[in-house]
Amino acid sequence: MKTLVLVDFDKTLYKKDSLIEFTKFYKGNFYFLIGFINLFPTLFKWKLGMISSEVTKQKFITYFFKGEDYDLFIEKGKTFSNKNISKNLNTTIWKQIKNHQENNAEIYIVTASFSEWILDWSNKNSINIISTKLEVINNKITGNFTSKNCNGIEKVNRIKEKIVLENYMKIYVYGNGKGDLEMLQLRK
Repeated sequence: MKTLVLVDFDKTLYKKDSLIEFTKFYKGNFYFLIGFINLFPTLFKWKLGMISSEVTKQKFITYFFKGEDYDLFIEKGKTFSNKNISKNLNTTIWKQIKNHQENNAEIYIVTASFSEWILDWSNKNSINIISTKLEVINNKITGNFTSKNCNGIEKVNRIKEKIVLENYMKIYVYGNGKGDLEMLQLRK
C-alpha cells in the first residue's frame, strides 16, 4: 500500500508567509508598505474576527495584483521560487519530506497560497500542489478566486477532490496553524 504526505507551505515547510514575501518581491518594499497602510482597516477587521481570511485575502490580491499581466506574474513567480524557497525552508521538515520521497511516498503541498510562486520549485522537487486558484481573464488577474481559499476545512475538501485517501495505508500530515487543524485529522 502507498504512503501519502500532506504538508502545509506557509510557516510550516516555508518559514515565512509566502504571500507577503512574494508581494514584497513583486512590488518592492515601499509599494508594499503603502499597500499595507491602505489595507490596514481590512487587516484590523480580520484580526478582530469581523471579516473572514478569504475576504481579507481577496482584498489584498485585488489591491496588489488586479489587472496585472498573468504571464509576468508567472515569470516573477518562477524567479521568486528559485531565489527564495530553498533558502527559507524549515530544514527539519524538509529532511522529513526528502526521507518520505526516498521511500516513494506521494507528496502534496496543501496551501492557502497560490501555486504560481511555488510551482517551479515544487516541480523541480517532484511535489504536487493543491492551492487557492486565481481568476485570470484575458491574461489579466481579476483579484477574484476560482476556488475557495484553501484553508481549514477547504483543505480537506480539496484533498478529497483530488486524492482517494482509502488508497493509502499511511498518511503523514505536517501543519502548525489553525488553518491546518482539519487536515491534521487525516493522519493515519
